[in-house]
Amino acid sequence: MAANRALLKRFKKGTAKGSSKSTSKGNTGRNTKAIPKGNQKEHGTKLVRDSDLKWKSVDIPDTLDDFGGFYGLEEIDGVDVKVVNGKVLFAAKDEKVKTGEESESGSQDNKNAKADELIEFKNMDDLKEASFSGESEEEEAVEKDSEEEREEEHADEKEEPKEPEDPKVDGTAASVDELQENVFSADVVLDDVTIAELPEWTSLCPLSVITLHGLAKNGFIHPTEIQKRAIPVAMQEQDIMGKAATGSGKTLAYGIPILESLVKSKSSVDPIGLIFTPTRELAQQVTKHLQNMAELVVKKTPYCIVSLTGGLSIQKQQRLLNYEGSGRIVVATPGRFLELIEKNDSFLKRCANIKTLVLDEADRLLQDGHFDEFEKILKHLTIARKGSKKEAWQTMIFSATFSMDLFGKLSNVTWKKDSKNDNTSEMELVLRHLMQKINFKSKPTIIDTNSDGMMNKQIKESLIECGPLERDLYSYYFVTMYPGSTLIFCNAIESVKKLNATLNNLQVSTFQIHSSMTQKARLRNLERYQEQLKKNKVLGKSTVLIASDVAARGLDISDIQHVIHYHLPRTADVYIHRSGRTARAEKEGVSVMICSPEEAQGPLRKLRKLLAGKKESGFVKYKKWQKAVPLLPIEPDIVKQLRDRCRLASELADHDLISTSLRKEGDWLKKAADDLGMDVDSDNEGKDIILAKNKLKKLGKTMSKDNLKNIRGELKRLLHTPLRKDMRKKYLTGGLVNLADDMVKKRGHDTIIGQDKQGLLDLLKNKKRKKGKN
Repeated sequence: MAANRALLKRFKKGTAKGSSKSTSKGNTGRNTKAIPKGNQKEHGTKLVRDSDLKWKSVDIPDTLDDFGGFYGLEEIDGVDVKVVNGKVLFAAKDEKVKTGEESESGSQDNKNAKADELIEFKNMDDLKEASFSGESEEEEAVEKDSEEEREEEHADEKEEPKEPEDPKVDGTAASVDELQENVFSADVVLDDVTIAELPEWTSLCPLSVITLHGLAKNGFIHPTEIQKRAIPVAMQEQDIMGKAATGSGKTLAYGIPILESLVKSKSSVDPIGLIFTPTRELAQQVTKHLQNMAELVVKKTPYCIVSLTGGLSIQKQQRLLNYEGSGRIVVATPGRFLELIEKNDSFLKRCANIKTLVLDEADRLLQDGHFDEFEKILKHLTIARKGSKKEAWQTMIFSATFSMDLFGKLSNVTWKKDSKNDNTSEMELVLRHLMQKINFKSKPTIIDTNSDGMMNKQIKESLIECGPLERDLYSYYFVTMYPGSTLIFCNAIESVKKLNATLNNLQVSTFQIHSSMTQKARLRNLERYQEQLKKNKVLGKSTVLIASDVAARGLDISDIQHVIHYHLPRTADVYIHRSGRTARAEKEGVSVMICSPEEAQGPLRKLRKLLAGKKESGFVKYKKWQKAVPLLPIEPDIVKQLRDRCRLASELADHDLISTSLRKEGDWLKKAADDLGMDVDSDNEGKDIILAKNKLKKLGKTMSKDNLKNIRGELKRLLHTPLRKDMRKKYLTGGLVNLADDMVKKRGHDTIIGQDKQGLLDLLKNKKRKKGKN
């Protein structure tokens, strides 16, 4: 039996990175003894094993990483496949077969290679299955909800959690020595590591070489205020309640003590820390942050720090946790963690032995509906820990907002003052509330580094007043006038989709994330946003991320210059966390509210009161707080030129979104009919009156092909028409300023002729200085 001579490919697989031993047998060097005599040559060719062929490496994308144990791809052409006595052999000419020297060299390379195990083809079934990554049908059936995901399903693989290869090879358990290669121990090789001198950090408390190396490599030369005050207390294993402004380094405030415990631990199994975050994105971010800090440890044990979040394959996460040395530090969202411990008793028992429990953005526990899952987790962990001789775990809770008043709806303008607690600090009130739900081992040490104000002092606020239906127009005006990195928050998912489609039609680089997207799609869009941001920064163009409040908490996106509140948030704490996406790591940023007159009289007024920390009422006081937020300077002639563009783009966006919705409904109806074994025809569609009315209503908002073509053409014409300040359409060389000379010498605004090029941050600063002088 022979196969047609064709291009053959093979995968390079192995255990986790860092392993220096190969678990394959018989694949190192030539082994012609196993080939039956008389079959070693046939028609001028040799029958050899796969390891004796001159394979050529195939370039693969860097982003693929080591997904699912996949470490490379090799190919060879002009080779036949034969099965001799049940063994798969390869018929190849001499030029396709390694010489003795090459074989010895390849054998030596295999010994020194890190985690390079080649698949051994034992029969034709193995050969057929060689192109698969080994995923089970259950894992491959991850639901793809978004249309964007279906278009790029291959790109989704890089978002899956990476896992080491199964330590069993051909049904036989790997040796103990091989398993020991991946087990973390404190004796990390430090021969090539230069000990960083960071006196400001070492003066706080003794830190290991591994932590100092991570701090130096990531550029954390000076500790922030919350880090200075929290780390020494945390190192003494005391419970902590920490409050600090957004972007002030809270992650390292609790992360460094946990990493120090990991380095000092003599065990290679017991979990050290369990960190809970309210969103999946924040969990991924914290995990990456800690992995970067513990680079020397992660090189030896790549999976000692893992994230467990929803939206990704739970089967992969379960298998990943079964490997010895993995999950020493777990960063999780409550929902997925609860699901895992209820399915896996051994994992629950491991987690019950934690040394430290951290609640990041802990103020979410004060809100109804968010504590239920965490309460169940605490109950499971407490029961599983009973009988253990270990003392209670250390608990640390951190947030930017710990104020009971901030969680009230801004739409409710009534103000209730708790006269019984006038002499009690806000942090004490919140602590009393939390102590009823969380069993601290002792009264936590309160560390408040932001007692004077709730907003980060590096954030400059501004306000745009406009009609309720003009939000799209003024969002477009803003990103046109002030190019750069902008994050726009909307209260509704439909608003996110509509604004994203509108700005895309206006040729603005936009990306969206919201809770109805799958986790893979969200992470992919965040990566794309950051990649596009680097490109547009050089070109001087705007890059816009449009998000629901799923991105409001904790998410650290580098270099966000502007935050726009497309809608006023529903609560004051959300406004603080939204605004905190800019001005991170001691930088400056701008937070802009788009507000209608109706909102200004109710929600805006209450928001300013809460942020000012005042409880006096009265028109005079309100006017004072209102003036604290300057109006954004608006150029009416520029707005007038943008109005028609925005209207046409909005009409196209409505058409595209409705068409997509109708197509999805049709697909859903067809799939449901197929499952029931029914035929869908035009007569059946009209039987459901509600669906029929819905469909007719949507069809009424769509446009004909001719109308669609005309609108696209008109929008294209407007987009190619230059914008000009003061409506100057003739004689660029006339007037007091020679605009033609400015264009040639590339002075002034990049897209608006006659407009000065000035950043919004500088503009607001200058306006404040002039106001102070007056």
